[in-house]
Amino acid sequence: MTSRERIEAILNHQQPDRVGIDYAARPEATEKLVKALGVNPGELMDRLEMDLRGAGPAIKEQASDLCYADPTVEVTDDGIYKDIWGVGFTPNETEVGEYMDLAYSPLKDVTDIRQIEEHPWPTADLWDYSMIADQARPNQDYFVGCHSRGIFEISWFLRGFDGFMMDLAMRPDWANCVMDHIKDYVMDRTRRILDAGQGMIHWVEYNDDVGGQGGILVSPAMWREFVKPRMAEFIRMCKDEYGCRIRYHCCGGMRPIIDELIEIGVDILNPLQTIAEGMEPVALKRDFGDRITFDGGIDTQDLLPHATPDEVRKETQRMIDVLGKDGGYIIAPSHVFQGDVPAENIIAVYETALGHKL
Repeated sequence: MTSRERIEAILNHQQPDRVGIDYAARPEATEKLVKALGVNPGELMDRLEMDLRGAGPAIKEQASDLCYADPTVEVTDDGIYKDIWGVGFTPNETEVGEYMDLAYSPLKDVTDIRQIEEHPWPTADLWDYSMIADQARPNQDYFVGCHSRGIFEISWFLRGFDGFMMDLAMRPDWANCVMDHIKDYVMDRTRRILDAGQGMIHWVEYNDDVGGQGGILVSPAMWREFVKPRMAEFIRMCKDEYGCRIRYHCCGGMRPIIDELIEIGVDILNPLQTIAEGMEPVALKRDFGDRITFDGGIDTQDLLPHATPDEVRKETQRMIDVLGKDGGYIIAPSHVFQGDVPAENIIAVYETALGHKL
């Protein structure tokens, strides 16, 4: 099978020749891995036999390589790294790598909906889409995807978590105003990516965390009222107009809404944080495994930083046996490989999945 054929079989819940291969890591983890394998970073995808590849636009103006998710376009004198939304972050150097902490929510203190409307909202014109077809064309034997941010997370970044939760409960017009501005941007940007891809992009990742370690962050009823319709509109565009599959990236527990995610067209659920509330893999496969594909599941919180390579191999094989039965599984970490994960444990994951030494 080519990688593309393999992933299509997996998504159609057919047994492939092997499990699908995905990879996501912090730079610190990748640096250790390429050193252990003796490869250049550009050779890593081929060495791991990754089935998924990416394509995307380039930001036209960037103030710093340090960023959270969207590009940093301004660095203030007091060290706040502001992204295209005006949301600010500060670098946080830890023992295992540098992370970006939320530090500034530009709409936190607004007192009128007009201030929300007058916010300098980003547009899709910030990006250059001219290279996307050239990125996708040589990878047509792979499953090529592009990325989009989501609506819920950016909304509370802009308003502050408490403020946005209060909007949902008491000021729905404010919440709708914020979310619609974000929706318009992510849909326009994604449409331009897919147009530029000329039919060579096969899947779209919609990235929007609504779950935490203890489960979904809002009630299913509130998610159903505010988030689901906008997410469904985005998915309809990608599927009906461009024929793309949808991967939904959501950390934490979201079991109460998985049926409805399937209903609105989610094909792949990532990163499958299996020790979060409600995300036990045997139950997920039993209840949803014939209707959705799981991508991830190799625990980055406890297993990978602390286990031996043999223990990692054993758990990786268990995930393959449970989640990969009759297709429906792409192997990857339950978030990204963090800087505290030994290279030998990452190697153990992929050697188990591939069935041979790297």
